[in-house]
Amino acid sequence: MDEKRPDTAAPEAASPRRNTYVWVIFGISFLMIFIALGYGSSTKGTFLTAVTGSLGLKRSLFTVSDSLRYITTAVMSFFLGRTVEKLGLRKMAGFGFGFLMASFLISSFATDYWHFYIGGALLGAGLCWTTTSMVGNLVENWFTNGKGTIMGFLLAANGLGGFTSEFIVTKIIYGADGSLPYELSRWRLAYRIIAVLFAVTGVLAVLLIRNRPSDIGLEPLGRDRARKARRGLDWEGRGMAEIVRKPYFYVSAVCVFFTGFVLQSMGNISKPYMYDLGFDKNYVIVIFASHAILLMISKTLAGIGYDTLGMKKTFFACCVCAMGALASLCFLAPEHPLPAWIYSIISSFGMPLETVMIPLLVSFMFGKKAYKKVFGYYLAFNTLGYACGVPLANLAYDIQGTYRYMIFFLAAVMLAVTVIQQLSMSAAEKDRLAFMNQTAKNQTEN
Repeated sequence: MDEKRPDTAAPEAASPRRNTYVWVIFGISFLMIFIALGYGSSTKGTFLTAVTGSLGLKRSLFTVSDSLRYITTAVMSFFLGRTVEKLGLRKMAGFGFGFLMASFLISSFATDYWHFYIGGALLGAGLCWTTTSMVGNLVENWFTNGKGTIMGFLLAANGLGGFTSEFIVTKIIYGADGSLPYELSRWRLAYRIIAVLFAVTGVLAVLLIRNRPSDIGLEPLGRDRARKARRGLDWEGRGMAEIVRKPYFYVSAVCVFFTGFVLQSMGNISKPYMYDLGFDKNYVIVIFASHAILLMISKTLAGIGYDTLGMKKTFFACCVCAMGALASLCFLAPEHPLPAWIYSIISSFGMPLETVMIPLLVSFMFGKKAYKKVFGYYLAFNTLGYACGVPLANLAYDIQGTYRYMIFFLAAVMLAVTVIQQLSMSAAEKDRLAFMNQTAKNQTEN
């Protein structure tokens, strides 16, 4: 169907279709997150040890590819609003999965650092156009209330994808019993199989995605119930010219940067750290498979928490879990499995800070009017944090021979983020209430 076709259907005719096609959008969004993040991002720790061990590469230099990935995502996110308006979400998804497929194919033939650097840049481009930004815009267009719960369910697909990839990809690389040494590992085959998954998902996305309901004569789901929503209620918000004059816009953006810095570093180094300490590979598979399942649950609960408890309480709970996860890493030892399981459980409930909570944070603090632009900027700040954190964490390993001291540093940074972001949200909430009261007063006077 033509994405630009005007809305010509009567509301009565649109209602039955609205209640069906919106779930097609939900389904393809879930599949995109499941494949793109579950197999394109969650597997990075598995590939890290296999590739560097096989080719004799330094981890710090190899993870420059992650920095290029994140920098590419950040740059593209700055122009997200304009790109959505120009290309539309369907075309973006097609190009995005094309980038992902090219990234993994190039990496599968790689023999030196620069091959992985090209693959990393393409991976960043692909994930930018197929994951959080894509789903955030689809939810914004197709749903009017309960957005936190919807985003939570959709981004939970990352956990389910990570759960399946943890078993499948690790078995492909190291063999069914996990006994293949690094020099015999089949990481090239794993890259190629995942590239095929990207190709199939991209075709489905292009066939099924519609930019907005009005393109096919429908209305967003929940419009008639929007006023009944307790939390996460739409509000018009300020324009970008006003937002950039608010100090809390910049303070919150810095916190989003360091949230990405901490969480991506933690996620990147936790599995290699366990391998370095002598944990059995099959045991680590079980730990991270459990983590992936819990991640699916945690993102769903984070979305529900936003709709029921509010943004600040949900955000605070996630921060506490992230700090607890970092503390548990300090006590890892193969002979004492409890800290590893504590990490597996509570880290899952900290990870929504870099996925579910970002679009909801933007909606909570700034409203709808400048949503696409602010969302793009905040995704950019978040991924710039990834770009800085991951290589610095691995540089610390190359210098010190352990990740332990970096973990202490990450915990301190997370504590600061927790406090400062709460203050910025309180300032935004106070400003929002003043804005809405003034708007209501002006309407009454008119």
